[in-house]
Amino acid sequence: MAPPTSTPTAAPNANTPLEGVRVIDCTQMLSGPFATQLLADMGAEVIKIERPTRGDITRSVGPEIGDSGITAYFASLNRGKQSIELNMASEEGAAALESLAESADVLIENYRPGTMDKWGLGYEDLREVNENLVYCSISGFLEGPYRDMPAFDMVVQALGGSMSITGQADGPPARPGIPIGDICAGMYAVIGITTALYNDEGQYIDVPMFEGLVSWLTERAGRTFVTEEPYPRQGTVHPSLAPYRTFETADGWFAVAIGSDDTWVGFCEAIDRPDLADDDRFTVNNDRVANRDALTSELEPIFANRTNDEWFDLFRDQGLPGAPVQNTVDVFEDEHLKESGTLDDLTIDGVDLPFPLCPIEFSGSTTRSGHEPPQLGEHTESVLSSVLSADALAAVRSGSEN
Repeated sequence: MAPPTSTPTAAPNANTPLEGVRVIDCTQMLSGPFATQLLADMGAEVIKIERPTRGDITRSVGPEIGDSGITAYFASLNRGKQSIELNMASEEGAAALESLAESADVLIENYRPGTMDKWGLGYEDLREVNENLVYCSISGFLEGPYRDMPAFDMVVQALGGSMSITGQADGPPARPGIPIGDICAGMYAVIGITTALYNDEGQYIDVPMFEGLVSWLTERAGRTFVTEEPYPRQGTVHPSLAPYRTFETADGWFAVAIGSDDTWVGFCEAIDRPDLADDDRFTVNNDRVANRDALTSELEPIFANRTNDEWFDLFRDQGLPGAPVQNTVDVFEDEHLKESGTLDDLTIDGVDLPFPLCPIEFSGSTTRSGHEPPQLGEHTESVLSSVLSADALAAVRSGSEN
C-alpha cells in the first residue's frame, strides 16, 4: 500500500485498523459517503472530491447546524474527511485526480455508469498510473436491462422487494424508514474494498444497490421459494411466529419476540397468565400462529395496563426478548448506547451531535472519534500541493473558479 503523502486525518498515534490507507472519495449523497465514513472511522485517510462552489448535494439539504454552514445530512456522513474542490470534467481537474490516484490505495465513486470513463478517470485509465489501486464503483444495477437506469433508494427498494413486505397487511406498500438500499450498497462496498486490500492487489469492484438489496431478502426469499407465494406484508407481525409483534402500552408501543415454546411458557408466567400456556389454542407455536387473532385479543389488554418502562424492566429481569419502540430522540438518550462507547462526542456551532461511530470493536486497535465534517474545499491547497506543481495547482484553482 502506498503511504499517505499528506497529513492523515487520524490522530498521529492512533492505532486504527486502516491507518495508512489513502482513499479518494468521488461520491456524494448517501451510499458512497456512508461507505467512506466507515473507512474514515476505521482510520483511513479519506480525501473527498467535491464540485467547485456547490460540493456534495447534501450540503444543501437542510437542516443546517446552527450557523456553521454545515447541514445535518452532510455531517452525518462526512466526518473526519478532507474536502477538496475539483472539477473532474475539466482537463486540469482530471489530471489532478490522476496525480492523487498515484499515491492512493482506494478510489470509490458512485456516478452513473460510464461517467468516470468519459472523464478519462475509469479503472483502466487510472491503473496505468497505479496498478495496485482498488477501484470501487457503486452503481444502481449490474449489467442487464436496468444498467443505465437512474437509481435512488426508493427505486431499488421498489424493485428489490423490500417495499412490498413493509407496512400493514391492509395498507399500501411502505418505504422502510431507513434508506436501506443506499446503506446496503455502502456496506457491501466496504466489504469489497477491505477484502481487496487484504489480498494486496489492485482490482475493480462493482457494487450494485439493487442486487445487494435483493440479497438481503434471505429468509424472506426462502419462504417465497417454498410457498410459491409473495412474502406477506403484516406490519410488525411475524408470519411464522407468535406472539411476535408490537403491543400498545399505557404510554407507547412495546415489541415482543417470542421465538420458542419454552420462551412462551416463561412469558406467560412473567405476565401472570400461566393459564395461556395450558390453553390448547396456544400450547405450541403453530397453534399460536393459527389462532393469532384470539391470542392478540388476550394480550392487548394486558400490555395496555403498564408503561413501556415497566414492561422493559420485567422483560429484562425475566430474560425475555422484548423492548420499547424508541424514537430517534429516545435512542440517543439510551443508557446502554451511551455506555457502549459508540457515540462520537461532537459539537458544531453549539449543537451536540453524538453521531454513532463504526460499531465494530477490535481487540488490538480502535476506531476514531471527535472529527468534524469539512467545510467545502477546506483541504484543497494542503492536499493538492503535495502532488501538483505550483503551475498545475494554479490551473486547477483557476478551473474551479470558472
